[in-house]
Amino acid sequence: MNGQPQKRGFTVTRTYPVPPQAVFAAWTEPDLLGWFFNPGMPVEQAPEVDLRVGGAWRQLMVEHPGKSYVTGGIYREIDPPRKLVFNFGAVGGWPDLAGGLDDALLVTLLFNPMPGGGTEMICRLEVPPHVSDEKAREWFALGIEAGWLQTIERLKLS
Repeated sequence: MNGQPQKRGFTVTRTYPVPPQAVFAAWTEPDLLGWFFNPGMPVEQAPEVDLRVGGAWRQLMVEHPGKSYVTGGIYREIDPPRKLVFNFGAVGGWPDLAGGLDDALLVTLLFNPMPGGGTEMICRLEVPPHVSDEKAREWFALGIEAGWLQTIERLKLS
């Protein structure tokens, strides 16, 4: 160990020239979630969204022709168009939420209105406080931060 505290989360901030309702919709409407897919890979099934607390969004991610998995989230808080909170993953997918939500990564999205009608989106991903530093290290070793940064860069709104 290098004596540095284990990283337990990260925050990404982006701005879009559209109102918060449009950015919120990009995260919650199945017809608009296509940006989340890996570009250039086949879309084998449309995203599914059950937009209610305890509901899920799911979609099949294809990394390459030999590797695909279901991902998504379980909604914890929905406050349109200001805030969206979900545990990242899917039952039977990646990350697998079959063991419950207590140890799952938590994603908080804030959609703040900006002067001129735009939106500041703040995306925070966190490892729950009770989860061990070893498990947090595993998440970051898997490239969770780089993956989320790549994904968020695909969200283009104008």
